[in-house]
Amino acid sequence: MTAYDGEHVTYQLTLVADETATDGIRMSYADETATDRMFGVLWHRHGMTRTGRPMWRLVNTLRQRRCMLRSLCQVCGKTAVDGDTGRIWWLLPEAPGRCPDGGWYTNTPPTCAACVPVARNHCPQLRKWSRLCTVSEAEPYGVVAEVFTPISGTLASVDAATELPLDAFRKLEMALAKQLVVSLDDLRPA
Repeated sequence: MTAYDGEHVTYQLTLVADETATDGIRMSYADETATDRMFGVLWHRHGMTRTGRPMWRLVNTLRQRRCMLRSLCQVCGKTAVDGDTGRIWWLLPEAPGRCPDGGWYTNTPPTCAACVPVARNHCPQLRKWSRLCTVSEAEPYGVVAEVFTPISGTLASVDAATELPLDAFRKLEMALAKQLVVSLDDLRPA
């Protein structure tokens, strides 16, 4: 799910009138398409070519979201669902967040059992600390997004990476989602 420098896509953010928005305006692309929004939020554009140099600290938004929605391994892209138990393998590089209902959430995609040793061997963060778990299901919960504010008809970034639940409608209207956050049902240590 790593982004590559050759996958950069240029775009222009703008404000558009929207009678369904809280203040009558929302953030958009100047050339927004039907695939630019999901869960009521505008998504950062990335190419999928894997050309150029890997940018290890950046996530390709499209690959990350696809792994989360389809329970795919972030390393090999194959299913992370255990064929015997039906549970999803998850290698967490940090403790998951807590949902208001007491459940857990993360923006880290699953990792299949076969790729766990590879991931731990190649990722310095995972070598420091990681927790292998399984979950029964993962459901969209929120986004990690860059939040903007309108100032004199333009947009100014006010927070480069904040977690927003999908029910934070007002904030999502001015957010550019970069990663999907999922709730982890029946989280168990593996």
